Amino acid sequence: MNKFNHCEICDLHSFNFEDGIICSLTSKRPDFQKKCPDIKLDQNLKDKIIEVNTEFEDSKYVKKLAIGNFVFYSLIGVGVLGICYLLIISLFRLARIHTFTIAVFCIGIGFFGIAIGALNYSRRKRKIISPKKRNLDILTELYNVRYEFDSKISTDIMGIKETKINLRLNGEKIEQTYRY
Repeated sequence: MNKFNHCEICDLHSFNFEDGIICSLTSKRPDFQKKCPDIKLDQNLKDKIIEVNTEFEDSKYVKKLAIGNFVFYSLIGVGVLGICYLLIISLFRLARIHTFTIAVFCIGIGFFGIAIGALNYSRRKRKIISPKKRNLDILTELYNVRYEFDSKISTDIMGIKETKINLRLNGEKIEQTYRY
């Protein structure tokens, strides 16, 4: 694991343009073996737990929506392609070919693109946040920090998400609400 991951959750980290992230106690880059003996875990840890877990829960929420969108738009795509097939058969019997059927076919394929695009977005989002969550969990376990995180995500009719967060960290309870 990268030593700078330890510094991200420590309240004693600092930054300079020459070295990047440094320890404010030693004014040097992190230099320890397995865990930092001088780490101070307070506000940065809380912020990181909330940030990473909120993103992780949001990625699960987006996955559920993406699966629903995939099913919905795939069914519409199949329906439009079915209509296109019936049009082609009807026009073929009349010995005619019309460009309208090509447009209907393209619309049907477009619905499949929308369906797959939502799944790809969900997969990319999950691929980015999963390593962050894994690193945070390893660090909290290493420093014997126990936390319980719960969130409820809802979306209103205008597409604005509201996330209600409940965090219990070493006996302290934190409740927050985010709208984005």
